[in-house]
Amino acid sequence: MRIGAMAVFATLIVGLSLFNLVPASASESFGFSLHIPGETPLYNGQGQPVMIAGVWHDLSLTLESPVQDLLTVEASSLATQAENMSSHYVWERDEGSSTWSDLLYGFFIKSEYSSSTGDEILFRLGIDAAAVSGTWRILITQDGATVGDQLIEVRTPRVGYGMSSADFNLRWEPFKAAELSSEDKGQYLRVINNGNVPLRLSVTFDKLQSRLSLVNPSDLVHIHSETKYFLRADMDPRPPQIIKVKGTARVEASGLIPSPGATQMVPALESDFDLTVVIGRSGYTVQALGNVFFQTIETLRADYGSVVTWQVYLTGDEDVSLDVDVVGAQLIGVWLGDNPLTLPATLSPSPQAELPLSLQVRTNVPSTLAEVIFTLHLLDSGEVQTYSTVIVVGAKPSTSSLGPSLLWLFASVISASVLALVSYNHLRLEPRSTSRRSSRKGSTKGKRRAGSKAGKKDRRKAKNRGVKKNKAKGKSNRRGNQRRAKVSKKDNGR
Repeated sequence: MRIGAMAVFATLIVGLSLFNLVPASASESFGFSLHIPGETPLYNGQGQPVMIAGVWHDLSLTLESPVQDLLTVEASSLATQAENMSSHYVWERDEGSSTWSDLLYGFFIKSEYSSSTGDEILFRLGIDAAAVSGTWRILITQDGATVGDQLIEVRTPRVGYGMSSADFNLRWEPFKAAELSSEDKGQYLRVINNGNVPLRLSVTFDKLQSRLSLVNPSDLVHIHSETKYFLRADMDPRPPQIIKVKGTARVEASGLIPSPGATQMVPALESDFDLTVVIGRSGYTVQALGNVFFQTIETLRADYGSVVTWQVYLTGDEDVSLDVDVVGAQLIGVWLGDNPLTLPATLSPSPQAELPLSLQVRTNVPSTLAEVIFTLHLLDSGEVQTYSTVIVVGAKPSTSSLGPSLLWLFASVISASVLALVSYNHLRLEPRSTSRRSSRKGSTKGKRRAGSKAGKKDRRKAKNRGVKKNKAKGKSNRRGNQRRAKVSKKDNGR
């Protein structure tokens, strides 16, 4: 009996211990969800919900029955018995008066974001950023009866981020409006959130502030994620120029609770990046000299012995002296419209329009890098600067042999001429040769016919001669026989 009683007692102790370790709820239909607004709920290794101190959270409760009077949510740290902002909070929903309250401190609830449907309750609440980290217990009481008991983990807020930016370059044509995006060139600002609170990004510019903006569906960088931001420019018509813009990216924690402990958090972190805005013709480099802007093509290619023609452009509000020198080629001339210029030439560009100058250069040196050097001298300030255009000149064609295309063309012409001549001669001579062959065939047939007739006549003659000979021979034989018969008769008579 004693052994059985001890076993029962031990079973009760173990059961009570397990009951205290596992969070309890008054009914199986009770639901509990905790997360930062817009973020995925966080859980620790034990599957407990995680709450970040100092940041607003949505606490969603599903009850077995609608609230009739009061619903109370009490949160306490298990690490200390103190009842202050570091370890103890109480929130209340009064269904009768439809009010929300932070019973202890007054500002850790947002009524405008809280709601109730009777059995579905949403609290937008939070705790101070300096609250004790570790395990907390949340006790839910409905109309005086406990309906839920949930363990959570409270973590200290941590703002952490990484940022990288491209070398932003935006460009468009002079005196034209434009809508540009850095996405076209794959240039973006990237923010990585490696902290445990959501981040909000804002950007300011020291120039063109009203013309530049970020392009992204949201300015929020979620926890454990990264977001790319592109730059957009809505530009009005402007003269050629180069604008250097410095941008400042400001990253700050989103959803912070304005409580005393928030002062221990870094409110914002800033990082600078550069943006170059170029207004100039496509394919041209834009050079700045005081208030004057000069545009020329950086590199040209040309065949040896050819004449290269292109235009350069001046814009500004200051008189300038222009001189041109050429190395490795021959300068033919510089024209302003149809008028040739005598160098150095004094010019008066305008900030409202481009002043075009035409150049012609003869490439008289083969296989070289010719250089056209422009010297600009600002007459008011005395500032002098040189710019250049490089002409890549091809090799001199070989005079000893024709090029492959010319050889092929020449061979084709010769072959066609020979074939034409052979065909012509063949067509011209074919009737004569045919008639000759025909006459030859006719004469040969005639000869053959004549020969055959002569042969037949000769054979007849020969046959007749043979017959005559045989007849003559027969006669002589008969005569001889008759003589021999007469002789023999004479001999017998004797």
